[in-house]
Amino acid sequence: MSFPAVRKAFLAKPKKMRGWIFLAGLVITTLLAALYIYKPEFFHFLDYKIYDTFLRSAGPAQGGRLPTNPVIVDIDEKSLARFGQWPWPRYRLGLLLDKIREMGASSIGMDMFFPEADRTSLGAVQDDIAREFRIRIDLQGIPQDLMDNDKALGDVLSRGPFVLGYKFLFPDDKNVSGDCLLHPVQAVIMGETATADVSAGLYRATGATCSIRILASSAPSSGFFNVIQDTDGVLRRAPLLIEYNNRQYPSLALATLLETLGTGRLILAADSHGLNGIVLDGTTIPVDSKGNMLIRFSAGSRTFPHISAGDILLGKVSPEQIRGKIVFLGTSATGIEKYQTTPVATALPGVDIHATIVDNILKKEFISRPYWTGGLELLLLLVCGAVSSFLLGGMRAILSLLIIVAGGAGLWLGSGWLLQAQGIFISPLFPLIALGANFSLLSFLKYRQEERTVKARNRDLGVIQNFTILCLAALTETRDSETGEHILRCQHYVKILAEQLATNPKYTRILNEETIDLLYRSASLHDIGKVGISDKVLLKPSSLTDDEYSEMKKHTLYGREAIQRAERIYGENVKDTFLRLGKDMAYYHHERWDGSGYPEGLKGEDIPFFGRIMAIADVYDALICKRRYKPSFTHDEAVSIIAENGGTQFDPTVVEAFLEVEKEFKKVARQYPDADASVK
Repeated sequence: MSFPAVRKAFLAKPKKMRGWIFLAGLVITTLLAALYIYKPEFFHFLDYKIYDTFLRSAGPAQGGRLPTNPVIVDIDEKSLARFGQWPWPRYRLGLLLDKIREMGASSIGMDMFFPEADRTSLGAVQDDIAREFRIRIDLQGIPQDLMDNDKALGDVLSRGPFVLGYKFLFPDDKNVSGDCLLHPVQAVIMGETATADVSAGLYRATGATCSIRILASSAPSSGFFNVIQDTDGVLRRAPLLIEYNNRQYPSLALATLLETLGTGRLILAADSHGLNGIVLDGTTIPVDSKGNMLIRFSAGSRTFPHISAGDILLGKVSPEQIRGKIVFLGTSATGIEKYQTTPVATALPGVDIHATIVDNILKKEFISRPYWTGGLELLLLLVCGAVSSFLLGGMRAILSLLIIVAGGAGLWLGSGWLLQAQGIFISPLFPLIALGANFSLLSFLKYRQEERTVKARNRDLGVIQNFTILCLAALTETRDSETGEHILRCQHYVKILAEQLATNPKYTRILNEETIDLLYRSASLHDIGKVGISDKVLLKPSSLTDDEYSEMKKHTLYGREAIQRAERIYGENVKDTFLRLGKDMAYYHHERWDGSGYPEGLKGEDIPFFGRIMAIADVYDALICKRRYKPSFTHDEAVSIIAENGGTQFDPTVVEAFLEVEKEFKKVARQYPDADASVK
């Protein structure tokens, strides 16, 4: 295609704006807007997947950078292999925690809790053996502080910046709540909304499962480790605060960070829409009204340094790896750790999630969904719907497609950039659906409209075409008025015969609906060549002489030549139209199956198929009609003659089809009789 042609295709304007297309687009957009407001779960699922895609492709945020990163002390497979199965005696945990404290950790969050007394304490073991076996083990000489592992662990907890974990319970939980000693935060409201309004939006716990009192009372702080999975089972957010007994309690990550900062106070930022942020040491952490923080995960499951707990107990870890760090104690050992599916990892240990939350806060790398994002997404949906409707109604399809694709790409890239650079997630889902739905559905409507227009135009052309054919055929009738309705009857005969032959598997593909229609229309041209025969021969009332018969046979040649001239004028455009079929029927309808016919004396299947069909239609009508040179035959006599000549004059397969529908031939002959004839 030349450049001018391409330019014309892209830039040429349509003749008129299709207003109904624009209105249809607005209707589709309105329906999508209603769907956005209702938003079935499937669309939430798609939103989640888009968010995950952006998060996986985003690099580190460009916000503040503090050198402090959390460190994870991992009770891993190597630790269990060296020091025995889990749970460890609590004195050993005390030794581990004391070593971490001595190495200079700024705070230590424990992703675990101890709801029952340690049954491995020497005092407890002594009592169990005495009760079960009535044997008293002599423990004289053993220091008293080694008799109770819980007391030993409690002493360690009281000396350092430790944060115990616990789990809140909700109405659907089946676990039993214990008598828990928890550590709430002091929350100060900053903004228009009253405290009660802010608290109303938070998750409300009905109970808690926590460590025994001797440990809970020894630790300076504690925090819950509940996290929230979305409906597709993926963890993307976590609550930083939960309401319990009219007080606010921090998550393990937030409590550990508060312990590092040496404060128990928070500022809750709120407006008329409820809670929207938690201010900590001058940093505003964006949260939703429920207190959820979107977690900015980094690719991979080992974002933070993991130090084996066994190596710390064996003194193999340099204090420099711990000093000044926020430490989370947890486990990744198989069977004792619950893994979470996140947007960037299919199995991330829970302790890494707490560390990620702290890391996001320290580096100010946040992702937020401000209250106005829903309104902006709806506005983008309406704009994209209206613009795409306008483009599809007033521009050519190729140009409007390119603009819509460019707009869709801009939405996708813009949303990704906004998440990366500003930490704000604006979902492009519904604006993209508006673009795609409008293009698909409106293009379909335009196609249907164009299809109807083309069909109407083709019908008009068909009428003109049939009129032209009948005018040509009428020239023959004016020369030989005795033929009467012969042309019209032959058209119907050919159609009936072709429809019957179409049931034969051999001809099913040849005789489709379009071809049969073309046969019907072109059948009227089969005797067009008679216009070239002289009146002396054509209108002779008696039998023809040999010379006259030779001239009469030339009507097949004249008919073919007339149609060939039309084909030469219009070239390849008519090679598969009614002219080709009319040419075959005009030229070959007097050929005989046994090779004794004219004009070329073809034999068997060398005779073009459509000529073989026309042969039976023409002969049947000639037999039942009275002519100057012969009387008329009855229908039954004509059928008998054609049947007897199957395999000699006619194609036997076509004769078989004729015998199946011969009664239909009779109906046509009665429906369109000559003026002075009746079919018997």
